Amino acid sequence: MVTPDPGTPPSSTSSGQEAALFGERFRRLIEVVYPAALGRPYTDTEIAKHTGLSNQYVGKLRKGQSVPSLANAGRMAKLFGVSTDYFLNPPEHSAVQAVERNLRMIENHRAGRAQRVGHRSAGVDAELLSDEEVRHIAEGAAELPSSMRGSVTTVIDQLRQAIGLGRGDGFGSP
Repeated sequence: MVTPDPGTPPSSTSSGQEAALFGERFRRLIEVVYPAALGRPYTDTEIAKHTGLSNQYVGKLRKGQSVPSLANAGRMAKLFGVSTDYFLNPPEHSAVQAVERNLRMIENHRAGRAQRVGHRSAGVDAELLSDEEVRHIAEGAAELPSSMRGSVTTVIDQLRQAIGLGRGDGFGSP
């Protein structure tokens, strides 16, 4: 999914499909992942400011008109707290499925639908995710600068391992 010149339109069917896939997933992240304090999705201008890319280039990526370099895909992934695997792999890839699962959970939470998650190690349902503490942690992490979110993920992974749940799967993992 990497082109030598990210500013030029895709020249082949394969590049066009890659640009369309990147654009689709990028738009999905824009629609779902944003700080609670902002209360709305990021604009292209805000994304450009946070990533160091131009507003026009962000627009081309969002519209699926350009394929980003790996470095630029990494900038986008970092802003939204996902792995570049989300942009680079087919829908059946475990990292893509994990991010999509988490995006659905965010959507359900915002819609007021409680979600149950199973403790994978025990095979039983856990508490409802509508818990105020979970929301507070998630919104607090979303409001942190992207450079600090990896630390939050590390702490959560360590706590999960301490109680036998293992490491999280994909969302926010480098």
